[in-house]
Amino acid sequence: MHVAEKGPADAPAVLFVHGFPELWYSWRHQILSISARGYRCIAPDMRGFGKTNAPPSASSYSIFHLVGDLIALLDVLSLHQEPGRAEKEFACVSTKNLFKRLLAGKGTGSSALSKEDISSANEESPLPPWISEEDIEYYASSFDKSGFTGPMNYYRCLDLNWELLAPWTGAQVKVPTKFILGEFDLTYHYPGIKDYLHKGGLKQDVPLLEEVVVVQGAGHFVQQENAQEINDHIYNFFTKF
Repeated sequence: MHVAEKGPADAPAVLFVHGFPELWYSWRHQILSISARGYRCIAPDMRGFGKTNAPPSASSYSIFHLVGDLIALLDVLSLHQEPGRAEKEFACVSTKNLFKRLLAGKGTGSSALSKEDISSANEESPLPPWISEEDIEYYASSFDKSGFTGPMNYYRCLDLNWELLAPWTGAQVKVPTKFILGEFDLTYHYPGIKDYLHKGGLKQDVPLLEEVVVVQGAGHFVQQENAQEINDHIYNFFTKF
């Protein structure tokens, strides 16, 4: 597992876990800011992403495997605590332009990444001010080396994860929590999500939920789009404890 780390080894640790199609690099702003405030920041490339190993079998990307990876990482750090159809679509386009389209896009339509989005990714897309050509190059070069099979296997395991987690149906998350997302994050506009977040559903599942923050004007990659605001949210939340 490839891990980026910054901050004193004996400082309180903060684990940053990226999503799709991202890398440890997605947390670069938070790593610099939070480590400068006295924390040890740890950000892995998740299984199948970037420089971390990518098992060939999709079943090796279940939620148990992913959580196990993170637990093993924390243990090591001595803290308490084959190409398919989609890959072939990705292989036909410029990785750099694909990331420009993915990271720059905002909207509340029905699909986060349609086949049409992939096929048109060879067209140049303008970059928003929060991301640079150098940032895009980092993502593109990493995915050019690792491919998309590992990251796509997360989605191939969705049904398996529901089955594996069935014994925990109704279980609550009982740790202090602050939930942050962007106003234009596609997932925020899925049917029922706003009611779940703002009308007590999430609070019922996460009893120690302190706040739901919707960052105005931001999309899915909120920690990059509004870096300083997210840095402050994270730090101010930690300092309560």
